[in-house]
Amino acid sequence: MKAISKFINWSIDWFSIITQLMFLSTQTIAQNTWMQKANFEGGDRYGAVAFSINGKGYVATGNDATTGLENDLWEYDPLNDNWMQKADLPGEERTYAVGFAIEDYGYVGTGASGSNLDDFWQYDPVSNTWTQKADFGGGKRYAATGFSIGKKGYLGTGYNGGSIQRKDFYEYDPVTDTWTKKADVGGVGRWHAVSFVIGERGYIGTAKISDPLYENDLWEYDPTTDTWSEKATMPGPNRLGAEAFAIAGKGYVIGGKDAENDVTLGDIYEYNPSTDSWTQKEDLPGETRYHAVAFAVGNKGYIGTGELSDNIYLNDFWEYTPDCETPSGLTTSNIKSASAKVNWNAVPLAQKYSVRYRNTGTLPWTKTTANANFKKLAGLSPDTQYDWAVKSVCDAVNNVSSDWSATQTFTTKPLRIGDEGEEDGFPEVYPNPVSGSGTLSFSLEENSHIMVELFDVTGRRISKLVEEEFEAGAYEFPLNTDQLAAGNYLLRLTTETSQSTLKLVVE
Repeated sequence: MKAISKFINWSIDWFSIITQLMFLSTQTIAQNTWMQKANFEGGDRYGAVAFSINGKGYVATGNDATTGLENDLWEYDPLNDNWMQKADLPGEERTYAVGFAIEDYGYVGTGASGSNLDDFWQYDPVSNTWTQKADFGGGKRYAATGFSIGKKGYLGTGYNGGSIQRKDFYEYDPVTDTWTKKADVGGVGRWHAVSFVIGERGYIGTAKISDPLYENDLWEYDPTTDTWSEKATMPGPNRLGAEAFAIAGKGYVIGGKDAENDVTLGDIYEYNPSTDSWTQKEDLPGETRYHAVAFAVGNKGYIGTGELSDNIYLNDFWEYTPDCETPSGLTTSNIKSASAKVNWNAVPLAQKYSVRYRNTGTLPWTKTTANANFKKLAGLSPDTQYDWAVKSVCDAVNNVSSDWSATQTFTTKPLRIGDEGEEDGFPEVYPNPVSGSGTLSFSLEENSHIMVELFDVTGRRISKLVEEEFEAGAYEFPLNTDQLAAGNYLLRLTTETSQSTLKLVVE
């Protein structure tokens, strides 16, 4: 079961100079920042929809400043920062539709044209074709919102004339091409809301709830129980027409229109579901806007187009890089006379980690890297106190990393006769001595082909317990010793770069 598991005696002046040069060479690119990208090539517009599939973003429909309502589709490639026009949506030109992706397909439906719409379309990016699907089960409307969770799509809220804002909510099954009514969205009816998905939960918030009242509430949807629960209200002015995306377990809401002061907004707030809290982040540096489009690709968020004010539409496009979080939950385990295993909670955006350690009270740090959320420190001195810390590396190419964690300490054990054969710390067996059955565990810092073998004390191999390819991580296997005579044995783990041996006692 896989567990989540020299200082050189230079003068002070030279030391200062070298230190400054080292600092400059290791500065990281800023986090929580925006970067302007290639303008949307479909022209200035508002009220479009967006979704992302397999590393590409898609923007469709909307109201163009020159030509009016549109049904075109554009694909954005973040790697090359360019746009390519794709097949037009076969249905009517429209604005304020809903778009989302389910697995490898995009979906666009509802919206406003000469009249309100309820048609629903599937886009295949491989064949660049559209297929009409069953009409939306809730009837004609515009300014609704939607998202997908797993293999199902969800669409609800919106407006269809008169004085009633909708709060009904429907689930779409692409396998059967059917809509099923689900529990109404919490709170009041609304239109021009935002939505995003974190894990297996969907979120809907903000919106216009009546004229002239706007809202900043947030509701979480659990599809397994078909229930809504109210979450922390988003700070800042109440708004409509904001945009949202989710990255690595957090939601982001950007911009919108502040009704009370009749101004458009460029602020961004991050929602953390684990603490049910909001944190304001760096404002969008471009024009403030509402009725824009937004999506996420990988660990980046994107927003563009939109409306600055009446009859002033936009086509600029921006990329957001979130914080690279500092690791938390630091612990030290498997402390021996010459080694120790340091551990921390995994950071969702981290590509790898940088670990530093030193004898307590000394100046220079020894630095190493880890591909998983642990690292074995070897070659340590017995009966010695060590400091250590870790930071996340979220973009190794562009040198984006977090701050160092708070420093932790541990003390290695005194050296004792017989320790040398056990210093590696893995493989491990619990309990040891073992009678009947136990657990064999080992950890890998990198992907590797591994082999675990059992030998008697004369060096004769008794059996091969494990041999296969493993990814970096921590692993546990049941160990049955019923067929072994009582006595001492040796377990040997061989990776592509090392070999470790453990003494096993069978009772």
